[in-house]
Amino acid sequence: GRGGGGGVGGGGGRGGPPKRQRELADDELGEAYDGFADHDAFDERKMAQLRNDRFDAYYQTQGVVPPEEWEAMMASFRAPLPLTFRVNMSGKFRESTRRKLVDELFPAIVKDNPEMKPPKRLRWYPDGLGWQIDVPKDGLKRSENLRGLREFLVRANEVGAITRQEAVSMIPPLLLDVQPHHRVLDMCAAPGSKTFQLLEMLHGSLGDNTAIPKGFVIANDVDMKRCNLLTHQTKRVNSPGLLVTNHEAQNFPVITSPGGRTFPFDAILTDVPCSGDGTMRKAPDIWPRWTVGNGNGLHPLQLKIALRAAQLLKVGGRLVYSTCTFNPIEDE
Repeated sequence: GRGGGGGVGGGGGRGGPPKRQRELADDELGEAYDGFADHDAFDERKMAQLRNDRFDAYYQTQGVVPPEEWEAMMASFRAPLPLTFRVNMSGKFRESTRRKLVDELFPAIVKDNPEMKPPKRLRWYPDGLGWQIDVPKDGLKRSENLRGLREFLVRANEVGAITRQEAVSMIPPLLLDVQPHHRVLDMCAAPGSKTFQLLEMLHGSLGDNTAIPKGFVIANDVDMKRCNLLTHQTKRVNSPGLLVTNHEAQNFPVITSPGGRTFPFDAILTDVPCSGDGTMRKAPDIWPRWTVGNGNGLHPLQLKIALRAAQLLKVGGRLVYSTCTFNPIEDE
């Protein structure tokens, strides 16, 4: 699993050691890792051979899990990611999408694929709108019995009725508890799945999907190309409460009105650039190249971003810091 979405080449700020730069499609929304693209199948044999003694020694010393759970954790890293997605909580197609999935598509999956585990709700996701299907990343494309589901999910994703997103990536926005009147800042926002989720929450509490919230979401990223991807992904929500900016997160400016009024934020998400070793199930190339220096080199930037976020937050506001690593240096 992974703890966030900032990623190993994410959008927080410049500087630090050389690190793997994510391609634009290398994310929880991209076609390359979720079963929708033309690429090689998950190779269990190659994954079983991946090993890095430095990785093992470091994390065993850190005690990230009890010793008796170490082998189980490593085995999970070598297993394919399931397909996870969520239904847009504020979209006008919310209930019709849910009915289509629960009453038609999911029963068909169970009938046509008796050997496969049935789709299951993510119990912790609000209103039963998060789902998991235990197929590997190329499963939907290769299975004729899953073609109907695949075609529906592709169409629904394009119109913003659903968002394909890793389950653990859905957690940080939920912790912000965004309300319609909130001023929200997503400091390292690309590729945009969490920003999309924040916008859903901004609109979703209104009880009327045509109402316009008083608050807004500013989605920032340091990389211009990734800002373009961010814009492309978030436009599916059709929200007037979104502004995309291109700044270094650690130097994000104070926003002032022409009259000099400042706008501290009610809620800030800092999904910072990180070493990304929590993403090895979908980016196994990280594994053989891992060194302890990856996290150490990024720590100063991560700290600067977190401190800047605290400066921009109003008294009593909420700041959520997340990464896609389990390195204590980067997380604690």
